[in-house]
Formats: sequence, C-alpha cells, structure tokens
Amino acid sequence: MNSDVENAIIGSVYDAGLDASLWPGVIGQIVEYTHSKTAILTALDQLNPNSNFVHTWNIPHAGIDDYQNEHGKLIDMRQYMPLWKQMGIGDVIHQNFPRYAELPDQDEGSFYEKCLKATGICYIAGVLLDQGEYRSAVLGVHRSANEPVFQQEELDFLKRIGVHIRRALQIHKQLSFARIENRNLYKMLDTIKVGIILIDEYSRFYYSNNRAQQLMEQNKIFEFDQHNKICVAKPYQKKFEQLVQAAQADHKYKNRDIGGVLALENAEGQQFMVTATPFSSMNSLANLADQELNYVVLSISDMEQRYALAVPFLKEVYALSARECEICELFVNGLNLEKIAENCSLTMNSVRTYVKNIYAKMHCCSQTELLHKLMGMTIHFEHVY
Repeated sequence: MNSDVENAIIGSVYDAGLDASLWPGVIGQIVEYTHSKTAILTALDQLNPNSNFVHTWNIPHAGIDDYQNEHGKLIDMRQYMPLWKQMGIGDVIHQNFPRYAELPDQDEGSFYEKCLKATGICYIAGVLLDQGEYRSAVLGVHRSANEPVFQQEELDFLKRIGVHIRRALQIHKQLSFARIENRNLYKMLDTIKVGIILIDEYSRFYYSNNRAQQLMEQNKIFEFDQHNKICVAKPYQKKFEQLVQAAQADHKYKNRDIGGVLALENAEGQQFMVTATPFSSMNSLANLADQELNYVVLSISDMEQRYALAVPFLKEVYALSARECEICELFVNGLNLEKIAENCSLTMNSVRTYVKNIYAKMHCCSQTELLHKLMGMTIHFEHVY
C-alpha cells in the first residue's frame, strides 16, 4: 500500500465530513486504491434522518433504486447486523455472494436479485462505521467474479480508513442538526453542542464556535501565549502538540496515524475529550485564513456534558409536544419532578400530568423504563480512537 496516496484519501475524508457532496469522490479514490469495481457508503440514523445518506461509486442507478425502494436496506441489515454485532464497530468483514443466487425464496436470494445481480458484485469487503438500535453505517467495496478476493493488506487499509470516516461522520452528524435551520456554516457551527476550534499548524487560534467559547471562558481548558497559540495544562502539552502535528493534512509525516484523541483535565480537575482532525477545505470558512498553511479542527466535549435528545424523532414517532420533549430532556439529565417544575415554571400537578401523557405516548409504566428508553435516543459526539 502507498502511504502518500493513503494520506491524501484521509485528507479527502475529513473534507467530506464538512461537505457531504464530496463523498462520491472519496469513495472513488478508495475504489481505485483497493482495485475494486464498485463501492457504497451508507449512514442511516432514525434519530437524525437529516444526516442519512447513501453514496456509491460505479453502481447502476437501478441497483441503488432497488436497494432503497425494495426494502433492500432492511434485508441488508437483517443479513449483516448479527455478524457486525459479533465483530464490533471498526472491524472488517469480507464475503462472497455466489451462493445467494441459489436461495431464491430467502432474504439472500431477494437481495441478490434486486441489489447484486445488475452490478455483477461477487466479493465484498466492508468496515462497520456505526451501529445501534436506531442507526448503522457501513463502507463496502466490491469486486466481480473475474477479480481476485480481497487480500489482508486491503482489509487492513479499510480498518485504518474506517477510523477517519467515523470521525468525519461525527462532524457530519453535528452539522446536520444545525443545517435544518442555518445555511451559513458559521451559524451552523454556533448551534452545535460540541466545541469546535480551528487552529493552524503552529497551534495559533483562528476560530471557535459558541460552545467552544463557553468551555474556554468557564473552564479554562486552553491558555493563549503572546503569539495567540493555544496551550493546555503542562502535563498534557507535549501530547497536545503531538496530536496537532499528527492531524496536519500536508502528509510530511509518513507512516503515522493521522489525527487522534486526547483526554485532559483543567486546573480544577474537570475532564474533557479533544479530537483533532485535519481541515484543508479553507473555502468552507471564507475570509478566515492563509491558504498556504495547514489547519486542524479540534472537537471538544465536557465529560459531564448534558445529554441531548433526538427531539425531531420524539415528535414524529411518539407525537410528543415541545414541552414534553423539554421535560424528557431534563429528566434524562437527572432532574427530579420538583426540579423539572422549577425549571419549566410549572406546578407539580402540571408536571405530573405531562409525565402521565409521556408514559402513555411512549408506552412506559415507570420512571426507570422511561429513562432506559430515553437514553437510547440521546445524541452525542463520539471521540473515535
């Protein structure tokens, strides 16, 4: 495998995290690099449908239409989710499909006829990017019958690139929440619940969204020197500098992982997680910085950050009102009924009535059952190691 080509693909992955229209080109690079014929990248999340996408490379439109319209995705998930659950997020599988044609009356046969036959796909290698009760994300690359099966070095590459795609998907998800109401990137970044900071290759500060500003002002995670460079607490400074260096997109440093995650504490002992990723699409943040420099995005979250619920999902699936969603979010963050009443300026009787209605709509019989269900509908930023 070629480290220069691989690093270029990694840089493109992070660009696509900010601009989803770039994913087909990224997939094309992966297809070429792995000597594959076709590929598909799917990200499905019932809790955040605005982040859903299916991007392909060299797959006929008819095959994609059948995959989407003939419940191909459901068959796909039924076939592979048990296998993925055994292997875990970030793991890789490889399979061949000729036997599917011999099972016409089963899910496998239906999937072959509707989604595989037209494409000539015979061998597949895939990496699991995300999974949960309401979500899944997979990258799959494919070869035809007259091509060789995937080799271990190609599977190892998929595992490596999967880490970076998972990080990029976390950025994409956060932006999709904000994109509903805001088209300007600056406004979108300000509505994200994770802190976003943009620095250059010398750790000089260029931009932070509202959440990052709150974290810096209230928790003193970073300090600034006379050159406007950001620094962390002394025990973490060397690792932080290494992290920033590793996340640069210029590929000067070969044979090393790109980006990464750092856990750190401030002077008061509060814990935070920082993910560093390369950022090369400076056109996305117009009038911001020098195009000649390399830039790094820091995504920061407080380890004790409040839970946020998938409100659109709660409204659509359970018909919860805005007030009921607000009460659910306060409840999942540990507030009892008295505190909820105080926060919402409601009487205790009103809160009990709301909770009774929530129980009925969500088919729950106790606070424990409600909490368990709501915890499965929280939205958070995952720091991918």
